[in-house]
Amino acid sequence: MGKEIQTETEKDNSSGVNGKKASLLTRQPSSALSRIALRAFLIVALGGIGGAIAITIGSGAPSRDIVALAACGLLGTILVATRIRWMQALAIPVGGYLLYLVLTEPFVLESLITPKGLHGGLGAFIGEVLIIADVMVAFVTVIGRGVQNYRTHSKTNPRWMAPAFSTIAGITLGAIFIGVLSPAPAIAVVAPLQAPQIPSGAGVPTSVNMGMANAPTSLSQLQDPQIATHIDRFTLTAQSTQIALDSNTKVSAWTFNGTAPGPTLHVRQGDEVVVTLVNHLSFGVTIHWHGVRVPNAADGVAGVTQDAVKPGQSYVYRFTALDAGTYWYHSHQFSYDETTNGLFGMLIVDPAKPTLHADVDYSVALHTWNGSNNQTLYTMNATDGTLNQAARPGQWVRLRIVNTAETPSGNPQLVTLVGAPFQVVSLDGHDLNGPQWLNATPLPLGSAQRYDIYFQMPGHGSVSLVSANDSQSYQRAPALVIGQGVLPTKLPAVTSWFDLTTYGMPAQDAITSQSHFNATYNIILGNQMGTSLGRSGMTYTMNGKIFPDTGMIMVKEGQIIKLHFDNHTNLYHPMHLHGHVFTVLAENGKPLTGSPVHQDTVLVPPHATYDVAFVANNPGIWMLHCHNFLHANWGMDMMVVYNVSTPYTVGTTSGNFPD
Repeated sequence: MGKEIQTETEKDNSSGVNGKKASLLTRQPSSALSRIALRAFLIVALGGIGGAIAITIGSGAPSRDIVALAACGLLGTILVATRIRWMQALAIPVGGYLLYLVLTEPFVLESLITPKGLHGGLGAFIGEVLIIADVMVAFVTVIGRGVQNYRTHSKTNPRWMAPAFSTIAGITLGAIFIGVLSPAPAIAVVAPLQAPQIPSGAGVPTSVNMGMANAPTSLSQLQDPQIATHIDRFTLTAQSTQIALDSNTKVSAWTFNGTAPGPTLHVRQGDEVVVTLVNHLSFGVTIHWHGVRVPNAADGVAGVTQDAVKPGQSYVYRFTALDAGTYWYHSHQFSYDETTNGLFGMLIVDPAKPTLHADVDYSVALHTWNGSNNQTLYTMNATDGTLNQAARPGQWVRLRIVNTAETPSGNPQLVTLVGAPFQVVSLDGHDLNGPQWLNATPLPLGSAQRYDIYFQMPGHGSVSLVSANDSQSYQRAPALVIGQGVLPTKLPAVTSWFDLTTYGMPAQDAITSQSHFNATYNIILGNQMGTSLGRSGMTYTMNGKIFPDTGMIMVKEGQIIKLHFDNHTNLYHPMHLHGHVFTVLAENGKPLTGSPVHQDTVLVPPHATYDVAFVANNPGIWMLHCHNFLHANWGMDMMVVYNVSTPYTVGTTSGNFPD
């Protein structure tokens, strides 16, 4: 190459150009350097244009970086092609910027570090090495051409040009050679999960019936009326698998249909939902429809509304989707083991008449896994890395967020949105009135709670959902990036949390603090050392008792019942009532001043009180419990009971343990 370049420049010298005085607009003779630079810039331009087209077809909008790559490649091509020396000089910073653009792309850096990693593998690595080499050639040759253009006495090729080409070629071939020889990232092998064990020993119930003996109505009579005109049918198969996370870690899991979260079930308000549960695991499972007002027979609580579905058997759930909103489902047999290890998924009920326009509707399940060496792994959907969701500038996005497990400390999971102001439009599937705009406000999600947030994509860049770890600082992974772009280099600090008691605008509501309540129950939430299900340790109590000795709340259909939760512990307790919806009345005795709030899971902070109420409008036997799975597993459960009987029992005889 060096000989070819020298030959060309000697021809240029013999033409007598050096003898003429060059002006700013003088067109320089063509040389091998200018032709190489021209072709290198053209390759960059064509590659950028092709990539932008491919991304547009695949996700609806190209990223700003690939558009900038194409534009700079095209600009460099034009500047070199003019052969006007000052324009060719401008191509030098264009080449430098191209080099900077490529070498600072996060996905490029990740691929260079792990040539056989999960994002593209060896093929992507080799492609990126060749792109970098092409940009380096463009940058070096345009500098060399600039030196040629501004030499007064000589048009010869700069002496450093040949070593530069040799260095680029050596780096390229060496990188490819190392990439080919590099081992694939090792994925840790983890042991399979141990099946939940039926407890034994002193204090373990053998057969406890949660219903009313000789009641006029049996739970088995409380079925879906099956009058809907449209039926949505699904099959969920409980099975074992291993889930590969983006951190090159595998976790053993029990899943629905081989994924955790399981399939998102999308239905329309008013539809009849028919779900067949097939159990391919070695132990019993159920499905509870969290937050959904189902008939009691479909509630999915082992020992209360059904027997756990045994290995090899199936069970059919039928209910009508009465309320639009964001819900989820999970096993309610040994929930502490089964749900935390993967038996969960999301249920989205679209309204019969849309109330909010959304161009993009996306759902995220937050979860914590117990990895190797008891390492806590935080995930969004099925990744502990970065999720990506396509959205174009100006589009409106509804983002549904559910927290499916507690953090190690039991504190709520904090999330926030970075890159755009947002509104909280719904809590636990129920819309808020007059939501205000928020900026990077932390949203605290107790286990089982849901937030729907609403925002518009900015004209440029992406929007990110980030979560905080237990040290209460936002972490870079897992994260959701919506639109074209990457996670911001600097994340905001955790500020004052979202306050549902003051958010939104007041409105008329069916139940208020001034309503007449047919009965009021005070429930003290406590913890103390003791025994539960034959184990000794920290127990979690309701009025000083642990399940199944916590008693019951007796209600009659049509009554308005008020509950006063009084938290005497240093811990958060997300209190959940099956089959009904709470109206939140007050926190620490102070009534709400913003929008009416309706939830199925209310987060009671340490040493705080919450007043809630509900209409007893769904006959049956319903669990009221802390949705921190550990707390429920160690005693914090009780029952809300109508005058209804059940043929099912909790205890060692049946093997049903719902926690």
